Amino acid sequence: MPTIYKSGAFLQQCFAVHPLSLSVKMLTLPDKIGISCVNCKFRHRLTFKTISRIIGDADSFEEGHTDSLYSCVTQHQEALHVTEVSVKHDIVQFRCRLCKRGFQVNIALYETYQP
Repeated sequence: MPTIYKSGAFLQQCFAVHPLSLSVKMLTLPDKIGISCVNCKFRHRLTFKTISRIIGDADSFEEGHTDSLYSCVTQHQEALHVTEVSVKHDIVQFRCRLCKRGFQVNIALYETYQP
């Protein structure tokens, strides 16, 4: 069984060093998102509190978009990518290239392991 690190520092580091290597692998309702890094082989499992849809700029949000993000993950997962990671504010943002939606996820727990 691999060691699980309960810190957002590993995800922050992956995003800072090689952001294009991060991809969303799963969204398990009600509150789990899985992100994989193909460069360092880390798996990041995030437990989230809320999902908001970003409208226009980052100051405008609509709450309650778990179904929209789930739709992106299940229908066109390869188009969904991580656009921001802020461990300080416990948020991760995603953008879908196909449907042009942006999502901000408020994180309750970060877990990282390397299989």
